[in-house]
Amino acid sequence: MVRPETIFVVEDDILYLNLINKELEKMGYTKIESYSTGKEAMHNLDKKPDIALLDYFLEKDFTGMDILKKLQQRFPDTQVIFLTGSDDVNIAVDTMRNGAYDYIVKGDTAFIRIRHLLKKISEENSRKNKSRSIIRFQIIVIFAIILISLLGILYFHYFIN
Repeated sequence: MVRPETIFVVEDDILYLNLINKELEKMGYTKIESYSTGKEAMHNLDKKPDIALLDYFLEKDFTGMDILKKLQQRFPDTQVIFLTGSDDVNIAVDTMRNGAYDYIVKGDTAFIRIRHLLKKISEENSRKNKSRSIIRFQIIVIFAIILISLLGILYFHYFIN
């Protein structure tokens, strides 16, 4: 199954970055944007990711938290999942408090958690899109009813009277 979401993967460990990419491809994701520095990711935010997998501790210029904050400002619907080697509860709480969807500690179960969270996010996005489509349809129907009513009033006013 091909998944329509655009995913940003920001990870400074190239080996781990490649492993994540392969896992995402197995899951059916085809729109994967990979970056090994925060700076690269920041320069490409206009690609508007639906989901971002961010390493918390990036080695160079920007941190994962910097990217999260910029994403929250520009694209508040983007879901951010942090990946990190640290199981520090304070960091996890800080990321969640700043709007992250979840926090995953790299290890044996990380890819299982990623798979589960991405499935959950995709289902939530699908429900949101369906709700938006229903709302758009309802607005069109209401507009059509108003337009038909106005035409009826105009017809009655000019041709019956």
